Amino acid sequence: MRRARMSVLSVLTVVTGLLPVFLFPGSSLSAAAVPGPGADRPGWSDGIDYLTALLTAKDNSVDVQKVAGLLDFVISEKGADAGLNPGKRDNAVGAYFFTDVKAPLPRVIKYAYNSRIPAYVTLPSVVRFGGWQAKPTGPFDDLWERVGNVKEPLVMRGVEYEEITPDLTTGAYYRYDMDRLMVLLHYRGKDFFLSVTRQKQPSTVGRKGAIIGPDTDWNYFYSGQKGINKAGLGWVSSYMYDAFSVSILFENVHAKAQTRYAAFKWLRAGWGGINMVSRENILEGCKRFASGFKRIMESPQLPEADQLIDVYARIKGLSDQGLSTRLQPVGTALRKLSRTDPVLSQKDFRELIESGRYLGGMGREEREHLLMSEAVKLAIGKPSFLDRIP
Repeated sequence: MRRARMSVLSVLTVVTGLLPVFLFPGSSLSAAAVPGPGADRPGWSDGIDYLTALLTAKDNSVDVQKVAGLLDFVISEKGADAGLNPGKRDNAVGAYFFTDVKAPLPRVIKYAYNSRIPAYVTLPSVVRFGGWQAKPTGPFDDLWERVGNVKEPLVMRGVEYEEITPDLTTGAYYRYDMDRLMVLLHYRGKDFFLSVTRQKQPSTVGRKGAIIGPDTDWNYFYSGQKGINKAGLGWVSSYMYDAFSVSILFENVHAKAQTRYAAFKWLRAGWGGINMVSRENILEGCKRFASGFKRIMESPQLPEADQLIDVYARIKGLSDQGLSTRLQPVGTALRKLSRTDPVLSQKDFRELIESGRYLGGMGREEREHLLMSEAVKLAIGKPSFLDRIP
């Protein structure tokens, strides 16, 4: 018999030990990559160039006409062409991707762009943890309430740090800082939310990680050891050199609770200064992102945003001992897996786990992330290591 799904109240009690009040990602990227003035430039390219310059500008005004070609593209039939290849920008490989999320735009913004909900909550398959080094300027804290009543473009800027989950191919994971620009504007009868990010400098050196079981289970291992988890290449010092993206979110179909997510992404990563990224690699990562994001945002069991905020606040309020106690089931599960899982049973990984140095060596933020992530899994009915709590 399948186990009964835990109630939201049970999740809070398990994770925090308290009864709740409420239930319940370098160098600048220039225009040199696309044809110059007078050449046959694609209609979206001027908008990309404009947003690139706007990302670190001090001016908070936005000329909507300068992004009109970009917005016209994403709402047109061409914007639904998954085969578009945007080419390179400053030797970074590009890709275009889109997907539809069965949730209205205000709801997507409230969960995915909320200063009190960690990004990894809605991006479980691609982000380990992150936060704001410089909190966004402008009306960021209640941005979702502005949708439907946008008169002039609203502009927000901030600086984030982010550590990602292990790469599907190499098992490596990286940490980096990035500038983020967010714009909410109205155009052709629709509200659009634009999010632009650019990596500020090369990432930390890649470290050996692992995907435990199917990637869709969102279980990952982070060894802290430099290198990549690939036979014969464990010694490699890899980096993310450049990452740049422009994402556009809007309600594509009138009177339908559905948000179109369209994104242009460029990436340069590898080792020895050589870019090892292909367009197919980027698209694979985009599909991975979409799988986790849609699973969270479309779940009928997803707690209200205020309830998630409450859970996160309670986790952050736990003592170090209280946090360690609630993570004991994770340690128990990992020790069992280290004897059977083909990746975790590797000598170095197994020794880390069985000695207790894996969880014991995690920083406070890493442990908070782990507990919060497992709590979200429980809440939406996914298997979790916390299932093993009596």
